[in-house]
Amino acid sequence: MLSLILKPLLKNLDSSPENTELPFDTEISLSMIESGCIFVSLDQKAALIIKSASDIIKKLNNINGISFNFELIERPEFPSVGMHLTITTVSNNEFKFDYFFNTDSPQELDLLKRLKQQDHFDMLLFDTHVVHLKRIDFGKNDKLELNSMIDKVIT
Repeated sequence: MLSLILKPLLKNLDSSPENTELPFDTEISLSMIESGCIFVSLDQKAALIIKSASDIIKKLNNINGISFNFELIERPEFPSVGMHLTITTVSNNEFKFDYFFNTDSPQELDLLKRLKQQDHFDMLLFDTHVVHLKRIDFGKNDKLELNSMIDKVIT
């Protein structure tokens, strides 16, 4: 299981969202969902965008910890790598998100390859625009486990 607690990792990792421009097709995709998460390519890196209502986004900005794990789902139809993310806020609210990388999709495989090369990923909190941007670092063991799983998929 991949997991990390963000308290020690959040130092100076918040970034200003004003300079964050999303591609047009990402904006279109986000306009079609009420809430949830998607992985996209931003600045040649894989980034996670979480979309929700403004009140939820405000709560999500007060992160106390994040845990996540990846799961390889090998099946004939829709083989995928699932990412299960749990965000705990300082007020002990827990928010769960799931994203499934379709391993039959060249675009999704590209995102996994980018994630494999990264030591972190950016998490963007979005309501009608990018409100907050946080950088999530991978721990050494988390990175090894993630890379091993991605290697199984892309070979």
